[in-house]
Amino acid sequence: MLLHDWQIILHGKRKLSYGINVSSMVQVKDRIAKLLTIVSEDVLEKEHILSLGLLCCIAGESFFILGPPGTAKSLVARRLREVFGTKRSFEYLMSRFSTPDELFGPVSIAKLKNEDVYERCVDGFLPSATIVFLDEIWKAGPAIQNTLLTVINEKIFQNGTQRLHLPLKGVIAASNELPDEDDGVVALWDRFLVRIVSNCITDEQNFYKMLQQKNIKDICVPPSLCITDECYNNWQKQIKDIGIPEEILFVVSAVRIKLRQIAQDGDWKELDFYISDRRWCKIIHLMQTSAFLNDRTEIDYSDLFLLYYTLWNRAECISVILQIVSDALFRCFYKQLDEIENELECYIKKRPVKQLTKTSSFKVYDHFYFKLENYPLGNCFLYMVDYKYLYRDRDVEGILFGDEEKKRFFIHRFNKETPFSSSTIGQNVQLVSLRCSPGCLIVNGQVYAIVKDNIKHVLSDKVDLPEGKIDFKESLLQEEVRLKTGAEQRLNALVHSDNLFITSDDIMQAKKAYVRFCEKIYNLDIKIVNAFQ
Repeated sequence: MLLHDWQIILHGKRKLSYGINVSSMVQVKDRIAKLLTIVSEDVLEKEHILSLGLLCCIAGESFFILGPPGTAKSLVARRLREVFGTKRSFEYLMSRFSTPDELFGPVSIAKLKNEDVYERCVDGFLPSATIVFLDEIWKAGPAIQNTLLTVINEKIFQNGTQRLHLPLKGVIAASNELPDEDDGVVALWDRFLVRIVSNCITDEQNFYKMLQQKNIKDICVPPSLCITDECYNNWQKQIKDIGIPEEILFVVSAVRIKLRQIAQDGDWKELDFYISDRRWCKIIHLMQTSAFLNDRTEIDYSDLFLLYYTLWNRAECISVILQIVSDALFRCFYKQLDEIENELECYIKKRPVKQLTKTSSFKVYDHFYFKLENYPLGNCFLYMVDYKYLYRDRDVEGILFGDEEKKRFFIHRFNKETPFSSSTIGQNVQLVSLRCSPGCLIVNGQVYAIVKDNIKHVLSDKVDLPEGKIDFKESLLQEEVRLKTGAEQRLNALVHSDNLFITSDDIMQAKKAYVRFCEKIYNLDIKIVNAFQ
């Protein structure tokens, strides 16, 4: 999707806002930090759920908590209720026998009898609440689910002839299971923008504290910190003006494209990675809210961590989402690294073929083998004759097998016309893809240098290399260093981010992505060095 398309989706025909006047923005971060401290009092290992819950409520969105019974899901809703000045809330435990009357209020007999109007008495029920907690949400019947669609999304309830605009800030739903695609609740599931897992306490010290706790006391939010309706409405106007930098949209677009690619994989169901256009718009608004509550005038990379909690549809998808989003944080560096690799490939293709097949500089082991450097399984050897039959532009099938007696691994080009017995060549035989590159062997896409002989050889068929070879090599290596430095700076910025809504676990995913990026640089570095030998 082009940037122009994102502008249309997010802002109609308005141009993107790249910032607002700082002097016009209320400084709210300190206030939100104090609120989070109060609502998290005596609640162990649920601070992040509370912070995301508050973020959702201020953004006017709803969120879903997945977790077993007894993991403080209802406590989250009760604590968030105290943040808003009216402190009106509604809680209900769903069952398959629940009726609309129990959620939206009983039908007024007087109205029906005297005025022939079908109208509910909503005072004290869901339509009058600021915060709503619905436990075991997926057990609700179709009548309740259909009404909730409009209530959650538009904050509207049709009560007889009246169209009520609800004071609702957020609906918190909970369950110990996810909805099944065949249950007809896909639309309702899509209404919950943020999804988070609530588990039992994991840290033993926190477990001891929990056992020593007396009854968790009620919290008291000072009136000066409470978010009144006037304050809430004022914030909504300012949140809309939070800037959305193009670089942020490019990352979001990269994530969207990757999700579409994975959705086509036969291992996943059709809806596992489906994200509607409406949902993407709400995600951007959630990030704008995060930026505003952190006293910023535009979204930055730390707000992208919220994608972790807004894109998964099944628990099995969570780990995939984590990697896609965290890798996308370094997308611009990956793109530039690909450009370097393309430059190198173009250079290699222009080199004479003789130079690529030269093996006289390799050290020979046991008369017949070359050795790979830093092979992760241990000592690994390639049958030297096979190297001459490998290509640099396409893969060749090979076999990898281990010799327990010699404590070595061997790689051979696989010749289908020559049968072999795994009992005679070792155990754990597996097929691998092989490709050659100057001075190295590529096994399943991973580059491994071949051990060189220290003896200087005179090349009888030496060819002239392009002028400026050394300068070109150095420029590639310098570009690698620049990209690695840039990626490291981005990681450091994320690590030291003081975003109220991210955790150390979020940062850990970014660190893993940085390691993956460094591994790609390492493989390309080997390729560059070998290409110019």
